Parts: sequence; C-alpha cells; structure tokens
Amino acid sequence: MSQFTTPPPLIEDDIVQLSYPAEHILQIKMNRPKAFNAMNNALNAALEDVLNWFESEPTLWVAVLGSTNAKAWCAGMDLKQVNLGAKTMWTRNGFGGMTQRFTRKPLIGAIRGYVLGGGSEMVMNLDISVAGEGATFGFPEVKRGVVILAGGLERLVKLVGHQRACELALTGRNISPQEAKSLGMINYVVPDDQVDAKALEIAKTIASNSPDSVMATLYGIRITDEAGSARSAHRLFVDSAPIKQVHSGENTIIGVRAFAEKKQPKWVASKL
Repeated sequence: MSQFTTPPPLIEDDIVQLSYPAEHILQIKMNRPKAFNAMNNALNAALEDVLNWFESEPTLWVAVLGSTNAKAWCAGMDLKQVNLGAKTMWTRNGFGGMTQRFTRKPLIGAIRGYVLGGGSEMVMNLDISVAGEGATFGFPEVKRGVVILAGGLERLVKLVGHQRACELALTGRNISPQEAKSLGMINYVVPDDQVDAKALEIAKTIASNSPDSVMATLYGIRITDEAGSARSAHRLFVDSAPIKQVHSGENTIIGVRAFAEKKQPKWVASKL
C-alpha cells in the first residue's frame, strides 16, 4: 500500500478496525461484537471520522464496510444508551456517519447477520451491498415507539415504492436478504462465508478503473438520485466541477493513450 498523504484517524477502544486488503482499497469493520454493533455515540463518531478520512485520502479509491461479528452488521440504535438517558449525538452525515452522506467514492457493504433499524437505514445509502444468506433486514422502529428518522425511510420509498414501504415500515417485520434483493434494496446474496470475498472482488474491479471517472460517475448517480428530474440532473452533472476536472485531468490522457496503445492503463491518484 502506498504511503497515505494523511494518517488514518485515531480510534479509541478499537471500536472500528481498518485494514487494506488490496491496493487503493480500505476495509472498515465495525467492532462492538457483544452489542451486535448497536450504534452508540462512540461508534457513530468513529465511523464519521473514518469515512471522512477515506473520502479525502487520494490513495484510497474504494471502501468496504463490514463487521467483526458474523451475527450482526448493525442491530440499530443502542437503545440501552437511550434508556440510560445519554444524549444521542449524531454527526453531520447522520447515523453511522452514513445515512445522510453524499458519497464521493464507492462504499460497499459486506453484510452478515442482523441489519435492523438504523442498520437498514445505513444500507439504503450504501452504493453497493453484498449480503449473506443469513442476514436479517428490517425497520422495527414502530415496535419500539420510535420513528425512522435517519434518512432511510425516504430512500426506502424511492427504492421499493409507496405500498411496499408502508407494509415494511408499518409492520416492522423482518426482511430476508432474498426479499431485500428482489425489492432492489441490495445487490447480491451469497453464502455467509463468501460475503467479504464478494465485496472485495467488486471493490477490486472498481479500483481497476480510473478513479476520476469513478468519482465523477458516482457524483452523477448521486445528483440524479437527489434532483427533481432526469433533465435537471443531466444539466447539473454535465456542468459540474467533477466533469470539468475529469476532462482536463491526467487520467483521461492516460486512459485514451493506453487504449490506443492496447495497454493496461496505470492510473494516478485523483485530484477531484
């Protein structure tokens, strides 16, 4: 792994683990195994710091977000913290530093076990998701007297439509990974022991492409998701700073020249 331009953030109590399984790829694992990665203030702040660092570090191009506990990716908000009267301190980017994030670089979920409440809200804003066959999704907020407020409800409606969103959110029932895939909530369902490998395979494929083009394309997808119409999204995308930077950037020259010479391009870190 090439030298980072900035060091990774300091993480107290090893609550988030970082590794670098391949060039330009960051693997993040939530590490509150006894609490099933229920989101408390410490885990939330650590994820916010790590994701902010990832998006600003030019040597890292793709991230995979997983868990050290095969039984749970994230079991939702830490209700014990709430019950004890602790004030919940969400960050600018929401639950898990994720639910309100306008991702600049691809973030892939490697999901096993329970993915409930805020955990499922995080999944609604991932860029790509790989789930194990034993995963369990769901929005049980109505069963606990709370409401889906971190941003996942609005994205759920966009993904699955009004009536399906009503049925899932108002009953609070569990959702199997097969159903989640059929509804368009996730991309892949694989055996539990293949989740990390599949997510890493996708990350490597993305990291083999121009980081400028990947980031600009993701920006276009995000703009389209947020804009009112396809036409307005297209105008915003075409006139955007990322597109101008791609066209004037070194990786465009590298990619075109490599194609003409029938060689594999050797990309440089993005300046976007």
